[in-house]
Amino acid sequence: MLNFLKKLLSPPTIPSTSGGLSDVGRVRKNNEDSFAIFEEKKMCVVADGMGGHKAGEVASRTTIEIIRHHFSRTILSAMQGNPEETKYAMISCFEKANTTIMDLAAEDPDLHGMGCTLVMTFIDGNILHVCHVGDARCYLASDGVLKQITTDHTAQVEMKKEYPDTADMADQLQTRHVVTRVIGYSFPEPPEYNALDLHEGDRILLCSDGLWSMLDEQQIYTTIIEADSPEKAAEELVAMANEAGGSDNITALLTFC
Repeated sequence: MLNFLKKLLSPPTIPSTSGGLSDVGRVRKNNEDSFAIFEEKKMCVVADGMGGHKAGEVASRTTIEIIRHHFSRTILSAMQGNPEETKYAMISCFEKANTTIMDLAAEDPDLHGMGCTLVMTFIDGNILHVCHVGDARCYLASDGVLKQITTDHTAQVEMKKEYPDTADMADQLQTRHVVTRVIGYSFPEPPEYNALDLHEGDRILLCSDGLWSMLDEQQIYTTIIEADSPEKAAEELVAMANEAGGSDNITALLTFC
């Protein structure tokens, strides 16, 4: 009865379609990015691996599989129409992935130091739930504006936040791109969670830093808005990032509402 009432009182789900693409880029030898679209769960995930030879690839793929299996029908049912339960479930999944990756790295010397940045979305009715660690990003194109929903967990951003008057110095730090929160290392702070309203026509982008570091926001916005499908938008964004140098693995995952 409770689940019936929750569904009856919840706002209608905004129809959406998703598509993505990942590419090794023009410099790296292997692709350590991973992504997944769980259509039946209304979830999308991008993970950007880091570590030794193929260890980053193991971290990102393993993390995706943990997410795939974590969200059972029981957990999803509890999340529907319940923002607090959704926040708890998403953060708990990140913590589970973190523990698993750390345990695997401790057991196998070849995987020592592996980890991954991670960004994940879940659409419930007309609400977009976002959880992330690291500098994999979520953007929302809505009402003529492209907005970065996530905050990069990097040394540069942390320094600007703690010492606002040192912005120029933070931009020049050699360690400015070092991530401060990732799957595979103890979290100094919990994963970041955000929730916001969605509207028909909105377009969501999840991407690794291999994409956003190559393109400016106007390029990203124009490509997303003008594309006929999520798949086409992903293809064009990846191609543009490669044309700009392709210095890292590139992943773009789009959801069109």
